[in-house]
Amino acid sequence: MAQYYFHVMNGQAVMDDTGMDLANMELVRTEAIRAAGQMLSDGDHSWKGQQWQMIVTDAFNTIVFGVSFSVDRHGL
Repeated sequence: MAQYYFHVMNGQAVMDDTGMDLANMELVRTEAIRAAGQMLSDGDHSWKGQQWQMIVTDAFNTIVFGVSFSVDRHGL
């Protein structure tokens, strides 16, 4: 298994210093999408109107996967 870190950029950088051991890239992808969905639906809507990203890096700080999300409020 390898160590992966799930960093969040939502107007500020929230760096993951704990990481998670995962066996393959399919599990990395699944965890990133699951965690992103949970964060976006947790009731804290401070991300609205700006770009939101989760960037996954390996133990060498190489980006291996990313999830991006944005909301356009269309003048609301």
